[in-house]
Amino acid sequence: MPISRNVRLVLWTAVLLLALALRLPTVTAGLPYLGYVDEGHVLHHVVRMLRTGSWEPGWYLYPSLPLTAIATAARLGAPVYRAVHGHPLADDLSAFPPVLYDLAEPVELIVLARGLTLLAGLGIVLLTGLLARRLAGEAAGLFAALCAALLPALVIRGAVITVDPWATLFVVAALYCAEGAVRGGRPYRGALMAGAMTGFAFASKYPAVLVGVAVGATLLRVAGGWRPRVRCLEIAALSALAAAALAMPALVTDRETVLTDVARQSVFYAGQHMGSYWDQAVRRAEWDQPLEHPEIGIAFLLWIGLGFAAAVTDRRTRPTAIAWALYAGTAGLALVSYPFRPFRNVLPLIPLACVLAALLVARVREKVPQRLWVDAVAVLLAVLFLLPASWSYAREKAGLVDSRVQAMDWVREHAEGGDPVLISEELAIVRSQAARLGDIGDKGVVLPEQEARKQLRRHGGFSYLMTSPATGLPALLVAGGTREPYEPAARFGETPGIGQWRGNRQVILIYRHRAAEPFLPSPVGANPK
Repeated sequence: MPISRNVRLVLWTAVLLLALALRLPTVTAGLPYLGYVDEGHVLHHVVRMLRTGSWEPGWYLYPSLPLTAIATAARLGAPVYRAVHGHPLADDLSAFPPVLYDLAEPVELIVLARGLTLLAGLGIVLLTGLLARRLAGEAAGLFAALCAALLPALVIRGAVITVDPWATLFVVAALYCAEGAVRGGRPYRGALMAGAMTGFAFASKYPAVLVGVAVGATLLRVAGGWRPRVRCLEIAALSALAAAALAMPALVTDRETVLTDVARQSVFYAGQHMGSYWDQAVRRAEWDQPLEHPEIGIAFLLWIGLGFAAAVTDRRTRPTAIAWALYAGTAGLALVSYPFRPFRNVLPLIPLACVLAALLVARVREKVPQRLWVDAVAVLLAVLFLLPASWSYAREKAGLVDSRVQAMDWVREHAEGGDPVLISEELAIVRSQAARLGDIGDKGVVLPEQEARKQLRRHGGFSYLMTSPATGLPALLVAGGTREPYEPAARFGETPGIGQWRGNRQVILIYRHRAAEPFLPSPVGANPK
């Protein structure tokens, strides 16, 4: 049955709202702290750009398009920030280089950067659907968009501050425009746009430029013979170069630094032996993601394989499937040459997998009279295969409170003013959180471990101490090496909190001066999540 325009609009809106619902909790998870190990790599260099007024980060282990986009949005929003807070954004920016990796401020900058990634994630869902619709019609488009909305690999990266969703967005856009050059009747315009998207993909993550393999193979199908095909390839290549230079001027102005940083990144990848793409796809998600489910799952992976078989055996989609296979093969060979294999590296291929799954459904629909039943079964299976893992992730993010926030809340509840609270600098407490103690008359004194040792041994005068097992302060207190006696009061978190990124569940230990006012003992030894 033909679908009316209003019904189509409702269905597409519903899919996008579902994608939004699964990704939105990540935007506020763990605030005011970073929520993913790579978020600081992006944000700290955005802070540098804002502090110096530069449009270039001067650091190119990652390409600069996502960083420039975040910095531009922050500059545009600076007047609003001043109006709300009464002082300029620059007054609240964290230091660069940061004293500790977790110290990225203000919190509005984190929310802004995650919000932009969220838009990129929703764009991936929409473009995945539009690409499938261009290949196989409206129903295929809606189903591909639904898969992209639900697939854990896309959901768990749908709003974290990384370059991978940006690269994925432009990869799908490049393939959509390339198919438009072949099927849309305006080959030169399609080639121009496909090339520009390829350049933007490169300026988001370097390996994403390999989508040019699929773009080139697709443009070789342009009607009219070899002359227009070669012309389309020329247009796409020039457009890609121009877009990359526009999005990342350092490719022209500071090539030596870019090449040096790319080489450094390559050496890092070559020196890390970690991860298996297969295990992450079918057993457990990437090790730095809080998801005890696979990125794709074996059932949906088989569905994708059948979809590729259906696409290759159908003359209408065979050329597209072959072009994508060339791209996937080239990218796969490049990625497996490195022993460091985080699943995020293959993220640009995931929307294509959703399209292949939709092509299988479209093929079955053509052979079955009751198409509505095919649609219902396909949607039901997609929901059963994909939603549980994504829902689990979204629910975990929605309830995530950083253990440092929990500890600070506990101290605010039990302290009654007077002596200051000693906070280990190693916990990476942001300024806005330490300043909360001023509301109750106490002051948060943040000191590194060695200085804190001296203060506790010689002077004392602290009502509470917040520290971590990773420091030597708990052993000092147990050994009685302090001027004044302290006793355990509360514990929050689960992980050691050592390494570059502390994480949102690092263990926080709170000790209480024995002369402090009594308090409810229930939180003692508690380990809330």
